[in-house]
Amino acid sequence: MSARLVGLVAGIATIVVMAAAGCSTEQNGTPTAQPTTSASVPGTEESTESSEPSEDDTHGAPRVDSPVDATSFLSQPCAVLSQAQMAEFGVTQPGVPTTTGAVAENVGPFCTWHADPSLGSTIGVGFVTGNENGLSDTYRGRDQFEHFEPTTVDGYPAVFANSPDLRSSGACTIMVGISDSLAFRATEQGRLDAQGSCDRARQVAEAALATLREGG
Repeated sequence: MSARLVGLVAGIATIVVMAAAGCSTEQNGTPTAQPTTSASVPGTEESTESSEPSEDDTHGAPRVDSPVDATSFLSQPCAVLSQAQMAEFGVTQPGVPTTTGAVAENVGPFCTWHADPSLGSTIGVGFVTGNENGLSDTYRGRDQFEHFEPTTVDGYPAVFANSPDLRSSGACTIMVGISDSLAFRATEQGRLDAQGSCDRARQVAEAALATLREGG
């Protein structure tokens, strides 16, 4: 198994472990566990009905000013890239959706596309439904990432979050907040260098975000 695939498996395992740890409720991605507070633990006197993070509980994550409703894509994650967008990434075959199983159920549904063999690239997009507070939960676990670099994607808050950090081996993940309660991740795994792999992951995120904003 290649170093990239080992890293991918390790990254998925990390997500599941984080999800389980935060789970009074909940990469190939990078979400983190839910904060354990009286507001999220059933049966406490201070329990609240809202799962939205308070102003003091975003852990430094920016708010999403123009939320996007991704509900219709959760059951069909491959729909986030159109045929034209797939072609831009050298993809000619349909994506492979994962909507069942441990990762999909604990982290969220995702889709993987394999580009033409000559490109040696695999791209992916996944919705991090396991983190109920969107990017706030990712920021909460920022110390657990070997690479954590805040950025934006077309005006939406985002962060490159990689652990293990395999950018130099051609693997990069970016998380994009599309509401204060949901983020998606875009990934590239291939033969590009550190900068190139993250540039391509960003491009995948930009394409997916454009589709989401248009509603499909």
